[in-house]
Amino acid sequence: MKPPILEVHDLAVSFHGKQGVVPAVDGVSFEIQPSETVCIVGESGSGKSVTSLAIMGLLSKPAGRVDQGHILLEGEDLLKKSPKEMRKVRGNDIAMIFQEPMTSLNPVFTVGDQIAEALRYHKGLSKKEAMKKSVEFLRLVGIPSPEQRVHEYPHQLSGGMRQRVMIAMALTCDPKLLIADEPTTALDVTIQAQVLELMKGLKEKLGMSILLITHDLGVVADMADRVVVMYAGKVVEEGSVWEIFERPNHPYTLGLLEAMPSLEEKGERLQTIKGVIPNLLQLPTGCRFNPRCPFVSDLCRQSEPELEEVGDGRRVACWHYNKLQEVEVTKGDRTG
Repeated sequence: MKPPILEVHDLAVSFHGKQGVVPAVDGVSFEIQPSETVCIVGESGSGKSVTSLAIMGLLSKPAGRVDQGHILLEGEDLLKKSPKEMRKVRGNDIAMIFQEPMTSLNPVFTVGDQIAEALRYHKGLSKKEAMKKSVEFLRLVGIPSPEQRVHEYPHQLSGGMRQRVMIAMALTCDPKLLIADEPTTALDVTIQAQVLELMKGLKEKLGMSILLITHDLGVVADMADRVVVMYAGKVVEEGSVWEIFERPNHPYTLGLLEAMPSLEEKGERLQTIKGVIPNLLQLPTGCRFNPRCPFVSDLCRQSEPELEEVGDGRRVACWHYNKLQEVEVTKGDRTG
């Protein structure tokens, strides 16, 4: 078996502000294998995006700080690299697609100039060569009339086209790992499906690994090989996409699955997880999910469970995960 492309070990990230120190990510660990798609899923505020920004070295400083851990890209610790060294990694070895392309694309430069920038910086191409390559990448991601679009500005393109431009920018230097942070949230359902199919096709064609961050379990079912479930800054469950959907081991994962709409139960009221993610400045004692958990016990309120191996490649942080073995996921098969 080949070594992992990315290894995150015991990562902790905090933000320092007037109200105190916010532990946004606390002891997160996971791996991504070559040509594998790993999805990090969880509600807003669970630490998904902060984890990805830490990997890219893009935390807002001085407020955001990595307090501990290791982020290994093919064995090299990214946290030990200087800002100059990280600029060579970003866009070259690791590329990222952000949630809203209009806030990521520069409005005063054409999309061709913005795609060509990475090629000129990382590959040393001339301006003419880089623009020619930019047209090829726009064609690769399915943008019609790429020779024309390469000279247009972001505001002249639709939301779906702008997201395709972001994907083209991410692929220019043939990255080993593509991080996609909610890449389809701002798109309508039809364009969302097209972008996901594009990502799957490019992954197979280019052989890259993908770290996909989302709160949409439908996207997870369509894209993932493995799933990492985060809650309040911690990993609470990890397993293959089939195992997570068929037999969740954590009450939070079960709640997310139960809350998904189902075509089989028309007219039924949608189920929800009661309550909200806790304030990270005032975390509950014991398990962080215990105020919302239907299986809560005194042990859960007193002591926080560790993330433990419970099978081949499966991990869960729950005192009562065995109880979930008897619980059926009520929304039917969503694995496609």
